[in-house]
Amino acid sequence: MSNAKKLGLWTLVMLTFVPTFGFGNITTNAVALGPAAIPSWLLVSLLFFFPLSIMIAELASKNQDKEGGLYTWIESALGPKWAFIGTWSYFVANLFYLQMVFARIPVSVSWAIFGENRFNDQNAYLLPYLSIILAIILTYVATKGVKKFSKLADFGGKFTLAATIIFIVFAFIGLLIGKPSATQFTVDNTIPKFDTSYFATFSWLLFAVAGAEVAGTYIKDVDDPQRTFPKAVLIATILIALAYVVGSIAVCLVISPEALQEANLKNAGYVVYKTLAENFGINGKIVVQIYAAILTITSIAAYIVWIESPIRAMFAEVPEGTFPKFLTEKDENGTLKKALWTQCAIVIIMIAVPLLGLNSIDAFFRLLTDLSALSLVVPYIILIAAYISFRLKNQDVPFKFFKSNTTAMIFSWIALILSIAGFFGAGLDYISGAESSKEALIQIIKTYGGPVILIILGYIITFLTKAVNKNIEKTETM
Repeated sequence: MSNAKKLGLWTLVMLTFVPTFGFGNITTNAVALGPAAIPSWLLVSLLFFFPLSIMIAELASKNQDKEGGLYTWIESALGPKWAFIGTWSYFVANLFYLQMVFARIPVSVSWAIFGENRFNDQNAYLLPYLSIILAIILTYVATKGVKKFSKLADFGGKFTLAATIIFIVFAFIGLLIGKPSATQFTVDNTIPKFDTSYFATFSWLLFAVAGAEVAGTYIKDVDDPQRTFPKAVLIATILIALAYVVGSIAVCLVISPEALQEANLKNAGYVVYKTLAENFGINGKIVVQIYAAILTITSIAAYIVWIESPIRAMFAEVPEGTFPKFLTEKDENGTLKKALWTQCAIVIIMIAVPLLGLNSIDAFFRLLTDLSALSLVVPYIILIAAYISFRLKNQDVPFKFFKSNTTAMIFSWIALILSIAGFFGAGLDYISGAESSKEALIQIIKTYGGPVILIILGYIITFLTKAVNKNIEKTETM
């Protein structure tokens, strides 16, 4: 493959930026935390997202000749057992995430066309059907390979970044020309209150910035990966951190947390742009339509990345015989088409079951969704542990950001402690809403035991696969 056909620096930056940054994360946490979201984003960016991105860049530079991403990075430091646990947890969490995200695209299309959300209570029944159609279409696009849609991610990412910058600039211009801030900033509402409610919300902030690992599965498609990949991760990290921190300030200037709550979380991101435009006497409907059109393009690119990347991470580098052979078969471009269509089929079943009125099966899938809620936390804990092991072995790598092992260990242990605290903190939301001690116990088992149960399920699948393969080999030798 010639260098002309490979991914360049800014395309890789956008492949990281697009699935990681979401303006909706800013508005959601502005509702939950108000001005306290600003220092919270800063803490998360400096103490979790930045070191995590550095870890990924260093581990990727060590394994630049492989394409497994998360699996390869963990396996190189901790071995195949932990690599399997980390990647399987990541894959399962993504599977249930995809079940929910396809419904967001029709909503953004509605805002782009009509300037409002037409999928209200009367039309909401259409979303599952549209989600199934989108799952099939976007999976088909994903099977065409990363380079086919990398231009879309590049285009959408740059426009999203531009839209965010424009929003921030005009929010501050409004303040400079005398428009009052919609939110009153005080010491009391800006400094976080470190109570149970804040800790639960802060835990989810950690994983709102997760996503730097997504681009790692495409490292073999990168032009000059030794230099390009680490640089792209660092640039994307800085852009994402700045967008979240400064974007949160801008949102608070334009609209109060109370007004955002009235807008409904599903519509909050659109309402903020509409409010900003109207503050300057501009037609808010047209502005929100332009923003929604950009968001639609970006969302499509982001979901294609999320469809394809975990598949590569899970099945591209696992030892032969770990999973059924059809799941690990690649085409000439390294795309796992059969695994992608298998994933699509599972997601469609999960979307369709409620439509069929099969209450018992629907309850089963809802249980699985609950069990998978914190599965995304597990791979980051294992990845950070892998990096700590990697640095303690003092392995030579083409790219080493932390020249001092002491500095690397300080940042790594802070990120590890935050990840573990995030795992337990995120579950507080589920448990605090329990109406009885029995219900609380059930929630604890589902929330914290869920990832363990799903990991055991993964091992059962691999055990059965190996048993079947062994029987086939015996039959062939007879």
